[in-house]
Amino acid sequence: MFTSSSPARPPRQRNPHELRVRVGKSKIIDLPSQTPALTQLLHRRGVPEEVRTGCAEIADALSSIRFLDLHPDAMREPSPPGVTILGDRGENLSSVLQAISRDPARKEALLGWVRALTPMDVTELVFKLDHRGKVMVYLVEADGVETSAESASDGTLRFLALAAALHSPDTGKLFFFEELDNGIHPTRMHLLLQLVRQACKTQGVQVIATTHNPALLAFLDAEDREHAVLTYRPEGSKYTKLRRIMSLPGVAEVLQTQDLGRLLTTGWLEDAAVFSDADEPEPSPLAVDEALDEDAP
Repeated sequence: MFTSSSPARPPRQRNPHELRVRVGKSKIIDLPSQTPALTQLLHRRGVPEEVRTGCAEIADALSSIRFLDLHPDAMREPSPPGVTILGDRGENLSSVLQAISRDPARKEALLGWVRALTPMDVTELVFKLDHRGKVMVYLVEADGVETSAESASDGTLRFLALAAALHSPDTGKLFFFEELDNGIHPTRMHLLLQLVRQACKTQGVQVIATTHNPALLAFLDAEDREHAVLTYRPEGSKYTKLRRIMSLPGVAEVLQTQDLGRLLTTGWLEDAAVFSDADEPEPSPLAVDEALDEDAP
């Protein structure tokens, strides 16, 4: 199935209330524009079974993707009881933590990470209803001091939301985090990475995160580095490029004596990427579309 806005062979859109899409190389279908084409193709007559199967798999994958742009103000708000899905800005944090805490094993794991990644000696999470019947989480320390989400630091809230998202079975399977390490103390960066690695292995989730922090990059292990991607834009180029860091010429040898964070701060990574692809032609949307046409069934 091809995009309706393909620059090489776009289906001509004739009706503003319909979306014209191409299925396979030649079949054209008009669909109501108010509903996603993927879900319509699942139930439309005449659509090949392999297309239905592909649409179902794509729709399921898309529904499990979460883009989390966490905001402390949203995380501080009390939330309706019974909510188990964290909002994209961190809404419903207290209710999601309450749901996780009903599982003793998940709760103990969460408390352990809170103690490791924050300066607080938290031994318990307590949930109280406010005058509107909404839930507010309180972090109880060993000396009995209670700190509500409303009073907790931005870094503590961001970590709680990160842990809640990764440990909640209802939140998603593929997470995008902007500036993953924001608000986390440099001495605890390695613990943050341990949390993410553990969640990926035990919870069956995948995490894609951005960072500009060389301290975080310095803690990436060999397996992490295999998946690390450099984003850069060569001078004069129209396109931002992505390059696997371990595919850069000479990087494996350099990393034997230097850490990845230092290679970022000195500009070595971007220089290596630009020099190594200097002779490659700029990609064009037309070329990409023609390549897709060649691979289409």
